[in-house]
Amino acid sequence: MSAWIWILIILILIGAGIGIYFWLTGDSSPIANGGNSIPQPPALPTG
Repeated sequence: MSAWIWILIILILIGAGIGIYFWLTGDSSPIANGGNSIPQPPALPTG
């Protein structure tokens, strides 16, 4: 049973590390923009 506790602790630490990484890099929504921080180009004017 203690193995499940260690697995849970490791997953929490990994999740916290990823969250702190994105928080420190300033990318607040890495999932919403497809995981990349490349800005979209402006829309082309229509005729």
